[in-house]
This record gives sequence, structure tokens and C-alpha cells, in this order.
Amino acid sequence: MPDSPVVLSQYDPKGKYLAYVSVALDKHRIAVEPTSSSKAAAATNDNFLYLDDSQLRVTTLQWLYLASEESQVVALGLSNGEIWLYAPAANQVVYKLRTGSSHAIRDFQSAGKTAWCCDQSDTLYQFSMLDFSIVTKFKLESCVNLHKLCIVGENRLLVASHSISLLDLSEKEVIRTFPGHVSPVSTLEMLTSNYFVSGAVNDRFLNVYDIETGTTKSVLVSQSNILHVSHYKEQAVVVSTEDGTFEIFPDALVNTSNKRRNVLSKQAAHLVKVVRPKSEESVPVLNVFINATTVNYAWLENAVIPYFDQLQWQTLPPTQVIEKARPIASSKSAHRSLYGEDIAASKSYVEGNATVTSGDNFKYVHQAIAEVERNEEDAEESLADKLASTDITTKLAESRRAKKRSTTGTLTVVLTQALQSNDHSLLETVLNNRDERVIKGTISRLQPPLAVILLERLAERIARQTNRQGPLNVWVKWCLIIHGGYLAGMPNLIASLSSLHSTLKMRCDLLPRLLVLESKLDHTLNRLDCLRTIDSSMQESLMGLDPAEAEELEEEVEYIEELDDAGLIDDGELDYDDSDESEGSDEESEAKLANGYSEENFDDDPEMRVEVEEGYSDVEVE
Repeated sequence: MPDSPVVLSQYDPKGKYLAYVSVALDKHRIAVEPTSSSKAAAATNDNFLYLDDSQLRVTTLQWLYLASEESQVVALGLSNGEIWLYAPAANQVVYKLRTGSSHAIRDFQSAGKTAWCCDQSDTLYQFSMLDFSIVTKFKLESCVNLHKLCIVGENRLLVASHSISLLDLSEKEVIRTFPGHVSPVSTLEMLTSNYFVSGAVNDRFLNVYDIETGTTKSVLVSQSNILHVSHYKEQAVVVSTEDGTFEIFPDALVNTSNKRRNVLSKQAAHLVKVVRPKSEESVPVLNVFINATTVNYAWLENAVIPYFDQLQWQTLPPTQVIEKARPIASSKSAHRSLYGEDIAASKSYVEGNATVTSGDNFKYVHQAIAEVERNEEDAEESLADKLASTDITTKLAESRRAKKRSTTGTLTVVLTQALQSNDHSLLETVLNNRDERVIKGTISRLQPPLAVILLERLAERIARQTNRQGPLNVWVKWCLIIHGGYLAGMPNLIASLSSLHSTLKMRCDLLPRLLVLESKLDHTLNRLDCLRTIDSSMQESLMGLDPAEAEELEEEVEYIEELDDAGLIDDGELDYDDSDESEGSDEESEAKLANGYSEENFDDDPEMRVEVEEGYSDVEVE
């Protein structure tokens, strides 16, 4: 389930126990629970296996038997290239298988005295379960990006990436290739000695193949994407889906569709949904197990505690709705935690409702400081009070520094939870941090697969909110610097980060235009600076003159308003060097003014009058 803290789960071959891996305090925790409801109260396993390193992750989970059927262990494939054999009865790791490589284990399968595994480098390893040593290891060029494998016999092995290949172990070559899926294969199991079933991530189809001929026998189609698959030989197949239901396909090899149309698909005969009694809220099914007559299913209460129930699947109607109430607080197995629970409390703590936040809360500290300041205004502070306040201030500063040092780890936990649960509001609380030191430390402790999801979320925000490009670019920069090696080795990297690629490409296309605009602005600003420099130098030269010289310059310049109005001044400049001409011009202007040359008497000027035929009116002229 995408929103569940349980990352891996699997029933044992007999359906008596469920092994699951959950995330607790940023570390993987492995637990094994009995599925019998009668043993739930008395035989529940309260012991868990915690991985000490927070960077260590469980990548695959598989049940197997060591010496006899009574000695049952859980094989844990880890991200450091090791396989740990965990004994639930003793609650300890009894042995560690090492591949000699640091690549994460993709899948581990055992059959009798031998076991096979594949890692992230597409290398296949064969182990002897008698002395736990490596028998052989090899790698095929045609088999890349392997995710699942299945042991067919002593000399044959099925491996799958997007397509499925049958290998001959003696010759170390591919015998046959089967049609695959669009996404990576997540389910690969043998139904019988001649048929196997395969399913993929984010896919609601299960393909049943004939291993000898390579043909498709049937296709089982569910109503939602398939998460887990369980089968009882070829008689029945049950799947749990993303929408929280589980579906049952009886007689998986029998095709009941119209043969004339050559349709191989087959729908489920029974669909079961678990809900709450009154609200009809859906209760997601964690995992399922089927046998000849019954089907056992598990769900989570209080976010991390598994509960089990079983029903007769052969008598089910096509659609069955089962109501499951929340466990009562007084029941013996209703609430189990590390420190127990007070039944007399008014409200029980539910771990699924816990909210994780980050930051420093100095609300009450600020209130205390304000109250101390008000008291200081009323009474003068003594020397002893000053020393005490100084001590308190020092302690507060040390506490702030200590909390600031722990901010990096806290942000990493919150960022991981936000990316895994697709919580955008929680992610915003982390991205609002602009301290580059904190950002660098947070990303350095982030898991590399989550860095890809983080880059996709950052690209979405940069594309929608261009004003946040600067702060978000710091996150993008450190993601590419710290996790660049992991990103470079990813297949289909451009497809995974297509949104980031398109956003950055669009921003890069604007760079030449911005550079041209910058050069034009620089040129304009430089010219304005030059003009300002020239004006300031001229003003300084005038200010450097004596007052008498400045007055003489002002007297030499004479402005005559009448000449300017008459349009006799060209470009506002006249040559006043010739005093006679200036005097003559003054006399002429005075004479014109005396003869009535003005704007008020403009119509009396005979030269400017309009010639009109005398003795005729306007009508007579027409």
C-alpha cells in the first residue's frame, strides 16, 4: 500500500505466519506475527529486529527452511549486498550470506539445498545452503535490469526485468524469451511444473505462460493495480489490490471466454472489500494467502499492528463486503507499543494520527523573557539577577545551537516521510528552509531513490511558481551534486526526470536573450553616467569662478521678450556684439509698436487684411 508504513510483507508457505518490514524512527523493523486468531492474544511476537544503520534497507523478503521444515527462517535481502537469515523464534540473525559486492539485492529464492539471488548489477549468485558459500556467479549481457527470479528446476531459472527469460544454467544462456510487461516485473511464481504467472508494478494484469511452448495460457484481469499474489496450485489465485480489496480467480488455467473471439482475459469470480461498520470507510488489505478452502487476509490497525481473519472463499458471492470495527481499548491485543498504554486515559494514542514536525518552538521561552522584562521595569535589577539572567541567556543560546545542530537529521526524516507519503504540505515545510548548510546536510542523508522523486517535485514547483526558482535551485543543485552518481547510473533517466529537463531547458533558452538585454542596459547606464559626469564637471567649473565674473557673464546675456514673441530670435541665440544693430532693431520694434503692430490690433494692418469684393453681399456673390 502506498500510504502504509509497511514496505514489505509475505506469508510463510503454510500461511501460519506473516513476516513484514515497517519503518520506525527512520530505521527498518522486521517482525513476524502468527495469523491464527486464537493465538493472537497469547502467542503474539513482541520481539522485533531493528536494523542499527538508518541507511540500511531491506529490499527483498523470502521464507525458507534450513535443515528441516521445523527450522524456518526469513531471508532478508539488504541494500548493502548481504542476505541475512533471521530466525523469528530466537529473534536473531543466525547467518549472513555475502555476495562480495555492495549492490542492493533485488530478489532471493531458495529450493532445497541451493539458493539463487540477483543484485542491482544484474549479477546472478548461487549459494549452497549447507555451508552458506557461493557456488557460482555470472552475468548475461542480454539480461539487464533484473528485478525477479524463479527457480524452475536444477538446471533452469526464470529471470525477469520488463521481459521474462528462461536460462539454461549448465550452458549459461537464454533458452526462451516470453512477452513481458510495460513496467518492471514484481511477481514471478510457478503455478505448476509447466505454467508460471507474472505480474508487474502498477499493472492490473497477471499473465499465465506455458513454460515449454512460450504461449500465453490466460490473462487474469483485476479491477485495480495488483500488489500481492498468492495461489494454491492451479486451483485458485488471489490478489490484493491498491484500492484495498482482494479478488479471487478460481481455476486460473481454465479459460471461460469466447474461443471464437480468441480472448484470453479472465475476470475475478469473487471480490471482497473490508469497511468500517457505520462510516463505511475502506480498510485496506495488507496481504492475502489462499489454500484449498480458505483465504486468510491481513489489515493494519493503529497504522502498524496487523490483524488477521479468514473465510471460506468457495461459498462467497461475486461481491462481498465485510465490516470490521476498530479494536476496543480494553482488549489484550488491541494496543501494543514499546511503553504500553494507560487504559484509564481519556483518549488513547493512535500512532497513525501522529504528526511529525520540525523546527524550534520558543513560544513559551519568549513569553517568559517578556514577563521578565516587564518585571525589570517595575524594580531595578540587582547584580545577582543580572548574573542569573546571563546564565539563562547562555543556556538558551546553547540549547538553540544544539537544536540547530540536530535540524539536519530532523529535516531528513520529515523529507523522507513527505516524499514516501506524497504529502505536499509536509514537503513545503522542508522546502521553506533556505539555509544552504542545512539543505546540503539534509540531501546528503537522503536515500538516492528518493532524490529522483524530490527532483520531480522541485521541477513541478519551479514550473508553476517562477518566483521561487532561486531558493529551489539550491535544492536542485545539491541533489545533482550529492546523488549525481546514482542518477547517472539510472536507466531511462530522461523519462524519469522529463519535467525537470524541460523546465531547465526552457530556462536555459532565455539566457541569450537576457544577456543581450543586460548588455543594452549596461550601455544605456554607462551613457547616462557619462552625461551626468559632464554636467557635474560644468557645474563645478562655474562654481569655481568668482562672484564678480559670474555677474559679468549674466549681464552679457540679455533677453528681449518682444523679439522672442515676434520670432526674430533664431534658435534662442542672438549676437549682441554689434551694439548699433541692436539699437536699430530696438528703434524698429518701437516704431512698429507705435504704428499699432500688436496682436490686439492685428486686423488693422492693411498688409494682413483679406481682400474682399466691395459692394456685394455673400448671397449676391453666389
